[in-house]
Amino acid sequence: MIDLDDKTALITGSSDGIGAATALLFSSLGAKVAIVGRDKAKLNKVAERCEAKSPHNYKPVVIKADFAKDEDVVRTFQETISVFKKLDILVNNAGIASTKAFGDPDYLNDYDRVMQINVRAVVRLTELCVPHLTRDYGSIVNVSSVAGLRPNPGSWSYCMSKAALDMFTKSMAGKLAPHIRVNSVNPGGTRTNFFSSRPDPKAILTLLADKQPLKRVAEPQDIANLIAFLASDASRNMTGSIVVSDTGLLVADPYR
Repeated sequence: MIDLDDKTALITGSSDGIGAATALLFSSLGAKVAIVGRDKAKLNKVAERCEAKSPHNYKPVVIKADFAKDEDVVRTFQETISVFKKLDILVNNAGIASTKAFGDPDYLNDYDRVMQINVRAVVRLTELCVPHLTRDYGSIVNVSSVAGLRPNPGSWSYCMSKAALDMFTKSMAGKLAPHIRVNSVNPGGTRTNFFSSRPDPKAILTLLADKQPLKRVAEPQDIANLIAFLASDASRNMTGSIVVSDTGLLVADPYR
């Protein structure tokens, strides 16, 4: 049974998609949550829903931040701890996709931004949170991607960032045991705004679903359920795990 009652959790990238679904689920399980994102209006809407779902009517801590800026990463930690005074769970979910092909004009600036948000910000925030998580035998869940496990030439820097995040997960799991568990969730295609910059997001999701053995793409709730499991004592025997939830993408017939 998953029990997060009265736990404190910092969930990044939680204005929509997987992060918002995770915040809502954690709240419904009795946790106090700090939610972080770049869109304050969206965060406020998520916060209202979290409070309504909380059995204790806990109000989330709402933090507007852009993890392309180191100072916003530090401020996120400071604001969370100033309210909670302790931390049980860190969910590193904030991330962006790459938009530039290799060799395109300005592609290195795009690469730098992807690595800053998807990797450097995770490393820095984890470093800041560790002393508080150690005190409370905490759990870290990094939201990675199957893109870190299989190449995609069109999203090469995103794939690189997620492969780096998986290795960070494994390295920190060994370093921080036995006081902190560190695991990774690696989703495949998920029905979020991740594809919103593409010309026809619905068509892309339909195509992805057709290629999956399970003939569907994940809903944010599917991934949130897995994050909650890894964050809770129900997974107390797991650390350093790279847990895939991809509707079968990695076992799909490549010749189909």
